[in-house]
Amino acid sequence: MGTFSSEALLLIMLSTVVVITIGGFIAVYFKKKTVSSEDWAIGGRKLPPYVIVFTQFATLVGGGVLVGHVGIGYNFGLAPIMYGICGAAGCFFMAIIAKWLRENEFTTIPDILKKIYGEDNFLLVFAALMAMVVPFGWIASQITAFGKLYSSITGIGMNIIIVAVALICVLFTLPSGFNSVAWSDFVFGVVMLGLCGITAFQAVHMGGGWTDIVSNIQDKTIISFPEGLLSAGLTTTLLWFIAATPGMMTNQMTLQRVCAADTVKNARRTLIISGILIAALEIWVVVMGVSIRSLNPDLTGEMAMGWFLTTIPKWTVALFAGFISTTIITTADSALQSVAVNFTQDIYKKHINVGASDKKLMSVSRKATVIVAILAIMLAIAFPRVMDLIIASYAYSASALLVPIYAGYAYSKRRTLTTKVGKNSMIAGLVGCFIAQMLHTRIPYAIYGILVSYVVMIITIKANESKKLSTGGK
Repeated sequence: MGTFSSEALLLIMLSTVVVITIGGFIAVYFKKKTVSSEDWAIGGRKLPPYVIVFTQFATLVGGGVLVGHVGIGYNFGLAPIMYGICGAAGCFFMAIIAKWLRENEFTTIPDILKKIYGEDNFLLVFAALMAMVVPFGWIASQITAFGKLYSSITGIGMNIIIVAVALICVLFTLPSGFNSVAWSDFVFGVVMLGLCGITAFQAVHMGGGWTDIVSNIQDKTIISFPEGLLSAGLTTTLLWFIAATPGMMTNQMTLQRVCAADTVKNARRTLIISGILIAALEIWVVVMGVSIRSLNPDLTGEMAMGWFLTTIPKWTVALFAGFISTTIITTADSALQSVAVNFTQDIYKKHINVGASDKKLMSVSRKATVIVAILAIMLAIAFPRVMDLIIASYAYSASALLVPIYAGYAYSKRRTLTTKVGKNSMIAGLVGCFIAQMLHTRIPYAIYGILVSYVVMIITIKANESKKLSTGGK
């Protein structure tokens, strides 16, 4: 059970209700402006840069940060900074092709692969499924994180809270899709930055100041620079790099926001600014994790934030409850909308009902949103480890999509690539990643998937070129 008084619990619930109400008003307001399936999917490609920056920030910073990253900071001191650098690197690399992405007005990842390799049903459906992996994993991880934190606060069963927050995300997403998600992310993203400052100040104050906090940490290595950056271990840090950086570059949610920018110039600029914000937030993670460890060194990492909430003044808990709600809901509803868009645009519209009207597509998107939420609830209850969900989804998605998108983009400038190149590379990446994971390799399994994907791509390209030469170019 939670350790809060009835007055504190009332403040927590009021704070949460305020957040939900604001999000609800935004969703309903933009329903009037959502008149086409493109509006629902990608906001009509007319969002201003400040909205894009904060929807990127709010989407990419979710429950994994509040629970998983703070847990890493608790266990390993400065190590989360490396995770932030990995995520930011993904944004920076993606900025290189942002102009091309926005100019071609892509909506989903299969649109990119169709441009590079041409039309092929298997290629595009497989790409759609792999594009869903990361956002689907994120939905489950976010509602799991919410359940862990609110269960600590209220004493309510975690599974009940998981179902409740999933329902809230559905209600946020249904009315106006990307418009409601992006604009609520903007509002909540600004609030998140302010609450980061307040909670960090509270944690340091409770620890008696940063000097006292540092002196209370027995293992000084984890908070020493630069040794502490690798305190989670070289293998784990490498896993973060291989998972988070390519995962960011192949993230359907990030792609949507690039293509939703009002101009090509702003598409690139917003990625760079978002990357800087994401990396900087890990400093907050370190402050929180190390401060909580100083206060109580006997916790398990992922329960650190939950314990912290039981010790701080009730007015701070009320604010933090709002912080939890904004952080997790903005990520979960973004992921929910992204998966629904993939299904509607890449599977239903192109393979089930080719001539579907805009009205029908919007209806299917809303139904898909509900179904995806139900599946995510089932996954969250069955597989409650937050960081495992995020890292595994990143690894498999990156293994299947990184090489076909980025190497394919580079090679397509000099030669014509066949659909066989894209299919072979994607399948090889997925299989290579799976086999490496089953073998429990010391090197992160995503590396094998990406390498196998690239090798198979090169072999297929060479085989195609040899075949053309042997047939006289026919």
